[in-house]
Amino acid sequence: MPHDRPLRIALFANALFASATGASILIAPAPVAGLLGIAYHPMLTAIGVGLVVFALDLTHQATRKRILTWRAAFATALDLAWVAGTVVALATQHHAFATTGVAIIAAVGALVLGFSIWQGRGIDHAHRVPSSRLRQHCVRVHVDQPAESMWRVIADLGAIQRYMPSLAHSAIEEGAEPGRGAVRTCVDRGGRSWSEECIVFEPGELALRFETEADGFPFPASEMHGGWTVEPCESGGSRVTVWWTLLPRPMGLAVVLMPIFGFHADREITNVVRRMAAEAGSRSDARGHTVLAAPRVRVLESTCHPAVGLVHARSQLA
Repeated sequence: MPHDRPLRIALFANALFASATGASILIAPAPVAGLLGIAYHPMLTAIGVGLVVFALDLTHQATRKRILTWRAAFATALDLAWVAGTVVALATQHHAFATTGVAIIAAVGALVLGFSIWQGRGIDHAHRVPSSRLRQHCVRVHVDQPAESMWRVIADLGAIQRYMPSLAHSAIEEGAEPGRGAVRTCVDRGGRSWSEECIVFEPGELALRFETEADGFPFPASEMHGGWTVEPCESGGSRVTVWWTLLPRPMGLAVVLMPIFGFHADREITNVVRRMAAEAGSRSDARGHTVLAAPRVRVLESTCHPAVGLVHARSQLA
């Protein structure tokens, strides 16, 4: 079963319920108000419109080729806000509704809570490494530079800071050459530092083990690997995949940590690859000045879950 199918089904089910509820309010606002035991108010129509818009967004999420778990997590947070609002309304304003109204509001709140739990499990499943407690995320980007040119830039392990503005410093320890066994130390703008050991280094592919056992490791993970692969595309250019596998800490917050991780990774890595592509396409003009080609970079919608699992397995054997 595809890793994101449970989340897609949950989003579709939530969209169906939200659209049905919103449409009922918009089509028959007065009868709905009567069932609730209140007088019609324009706010009821606004709620109906909001539910229909919410349902459209859920449908869009569920039909994307590459599902974005941070968007699903945001939708889940909105569901939980609805549940919280339901609890407050029934606790403080139950006398304002008819008995049937209280029952309807409570039933809707219970269903929304069920959808939020269902989506949360789907989010976690979408990041889960099969038959493991590990979670994973990956970004696949198409660039118009040849794979060989991109690999020369990516393989320069100590130079990652040149392309990642969030880093203040990066270097390979003890002046070693890039390759298996090399250890890269990174320092971010906040002064946090960590080390990464290269455990796979082959043409077009590298993998790193984050030294999570070191004191002060700054990321919420007790085990963490990451890596890059570069593949030529038949249509021209190359496909760059950046992946991570990690054991979140604390494990119970994986459903929150992984969407946040994915949101920042998607945004930052796309820009990192764009800068790398510009470097790979650099050339000198007649006066010897370096000219950077404007690269075309786009995130691919196809899932890269199987590739991540494969590379992670290889890194464990290395």
